[in-house]
Amino acid sequence: MAKTLADFKLQIGEPVRVEIKAPKGHYMTSLVGVVENSGVFIQAPKNAYGETVLITEGNIITLRLLSNNRIITFTSKLLKQYDLPVSYWLLEYPTRIESKQIRSNSRVPVNLMVSVDDFDEMSHREDLPCSALGVDISLSGCCVQYGRTLGDIGDRFYLTTRVRVADIEHVILTPVELRNLHRGSEAGSVVINHGFKFIDLDEDSRLILIAFTYQQFLVETGNMEPNGQEL
Repeated sequence: MAKTLADFKLQIGEPVRVEIKAPKGHYMTSLVGVVENSGVFIQAPKNAYGETVLITEGNIITLRLLSNNRIITFTSKLLKQYDLPVSYWLLEYPTRIESKQIRSNSRVPVNLMVSVDDFDEMSHREDLPCSALGVDISLSGCCVQYGRTLGDIGDRFYLTTRVRVADIEHVILTPVELRNLHRGSEAGSVVINHGFKFIDLDEDSRLILIAFTYQQFLVETGNMEPNGQEL
């Protein structure tokens, strides 16, 4: 039996990628709620200037969600746009849904400049903070390259980076724990790959991380161009 949207037990606030063909655009927003066999409610998307996106009711849009390590995709019709008490959209309940499972440790390649700082604010290490290169990311952690070893297994740090999701730049600051180390090479130079696990993510950072990782997963699987355009 084909699954309905209610079968996935989506949570309020989960990130949603909205793709519109006319006028063409893509935006990140969040889920407000699902009424089985009735409709789907999402926050009205905002453009890069923070303005609420306005489109014609009846427009067909594609939604992609990442929930419980599944990418859920469906096409729906915009039924109504509401402004009060907050701006949100009512969408037609989908009749056809595609889902693809991904593992929480499925890593996708990235090229992110990151800042690594000591977890202990009272520490006076002269070599921290330092700038390093993030080379892959997952929902649970990331790999960071640096020219030498930053610490021992089990050490904790703060990691800061900037990511772009649907043309909006976000800053992520999160504590991480060093889980593994291995030597590699980059352009003929020796580098140390640091495997970090995200710990104690706040809700905003968690949602940004999910949206960014999901976006990179779409790029890696050929469903989106690196500039964010749907293929």
